[in-house]
Amino acid sequence: MEPIIVKVPATSANCGPGFDSLGLALELYNTFTFTPDQAASANTYTFAGFDAELLAKEDQSHNLVGFAMEQVFKTAKATPVYGAIHSEAAIPPSRGLGSSSTAIVAGLLLANKTLETPLSTHELLLLANSIEGHPDNVAPALLGNLVCAVNHASGLLYTTVNLPEELVFAVVVPEVTVATEYARSVLPKTITHKDAVTNVSHATLLVTALLQHKLDYLRIALEDTLHVPYRKTLIPHCEDVFNAALTKGAYGATISGSGSTLIAYCPRKVAEDVKVAMANVFNEAGIACHAYVLEADTTGAQYVTA
Repeated sequence: MEPIIVKVPATSANCGPGFDSLGLALELYNTFTFTPDQAASANTYTFAGFDAELLAKEDQSHNLVGFAMEQVFKTAKATPVYGAIHSEAAIPPSRGLGSSSTAIVAGLLLANKTLETPLSTHELLLLANSIEGHPDNVAPALLGNLVCAVNHASGLLYTTVNLPEELVFAVVVPEVTVATEYARSVLPKTITHKDAVTNVSHATLLVTALLQHKLDYLRIALEDTLHVPYRKTLIPHCEDVFNAALTKGAYGATISGSGSTLIAYCPRKVAEDVKVAMANVFNEAGIACHAYVLEADTTGAQYVTA
């Protein structure tokens, strides 16, 4: 069997007020190659790109790509296919850009390609959600665009939103790691009714402003009361970076996922200036960072021809 290659986009979860429910796919990709080997009884793993040496030293029995592949074979009641898996990371890991979700989605697609009767996209999304536990990263990684997803007793409900072409994203990734578990631990167990109403109204405004191209509303719509005020304290100079983005003409800025990545929603014409201004805050503080201007990914994970 020929190698199977899939590329999966980065994702920015929460999108301000959409905690655990909104996620955005971005044009920055991790690429995964699976070379089946009929003689193999287990997968082997190699790595390139961000943190490749560290990843290679980890216990590969817990590798997310391989684990996701196993779930596909179990669901399809198919004999597992093993081989060599190579991961090439362009997305900085453990920084709030959905790196783990790319591995999950990649594993699902790689295994699905080997099946005589592949699972549907909906079935793959359900599997991804069951592995990840929250749909706001895996859904846009699989589907592209902005995804609104809700875990409900009746099942996983989701919709996609096409974003305005004039909207791009300045993304700055400082060399600061914020573990998702720790980022959740700083959140309060209860909030006031007023804060709940604020987030409902802002999340609603965010989605409708994007649909109606009322992008000036994003400065208010991106404001959050559930997680950003608490997680800002984990990211040095966070508020200064936000202010730098707004000063250079960004519509608004927020934390990507649980951080440490910060993302500004920008008019295309000022995005480069916004990116530089955000990065300069970290650089002047002696904190190394990576900075990008990214488009929204509109297709989600896809197979690549070798």
